[in-house]
Amino acid sequence: MKRLPFWRRPHGARRILDIGSGHNPFQGVTHVLDIDVDEGRERGGHGLVVPNFAALVVGQAMALPFQTAALDYVYASHVLEHVTAPDHACRELMRVGAGGYIETPSPFLEQGLALQDHEPPETWLHKWFVFSGDQDRLVFEPKTGEEVSRFCSCADGRFMQEFYAGVDFRHAQHCFRRRAKTTMFYWRSAFQIEVRDRTADCRKDHRCCRFAGMKKMLVANCNDIVRVLRILRLKRMFPRCGDLFRKYGYRTLLIH
Repeated sequence: MKRLPFWRRPHGARRILDIGSGHNPFQGVTHVLDIDVDEGRERGGHGLVVPNFAALVVGQAMALPFQTAALDYVYASHVLEHVTAPDHACRELMRVGAGGYIETPSPFLEQGLALQDHEPPETWLHKWFVFSGDQDRLVFEPKTGEEVSRFCSCADGRFMQEFYAGVDFRHAQHCFRRRAKTTMFYWRSAFQIEVRDRTADCRKDHRCCRFAGMKKMLVANCNDIVRVLRILRLKRMFPRCGDLFRKYGYRTLLIH
């Protein structure tokens, strides 16, 4: 079963919902909600797991079958990148819960894999790049064939574009820690939602771009001494990474 770090768990919460828990629910949930009880298409064919102490509810994130303020805590892990209207889903989370945790693939992972995905974009299960623009704001940008190929004109955007062009991300992804590959968002009471119709260019739109966070995560990962063996493997597989880091002045412990 999944669990959050001890200091992040909803201690004292009595009614806890896990949305789209699939085959791996969070520890301590009292309710699990899933729209796909039998087929398992979006959970890799795995069977649905309902803990003995939890109730199964059939429903969807954009119309949660719970009364307002019925829950103490709501998990939504690897759900919101799938929905057609994430603003509706987020408002539903806030309507029924007093707080919660949202997790999605990070834009760093999503864009890196999508750039080398040979399947047509209309078959993609994930519809959004999801990132936290600031402490209490969750931003959604469309993940389409056109937007996957679009980069911000700022230095962070150019750096990420060159990084992806210089690696086979299907293999490089295994050199990075989970924190770089995951958007993790904790909220209490309420949070801000921003759903965009395209990729923001911070220099032209005067809105934060996703590439600042992506660059920050990549550079931090390459300064993580705990990952030394995997970063050395990245350097061996893609030796030109060092040149790219030097070009942009990003000094790291292992690629410099």
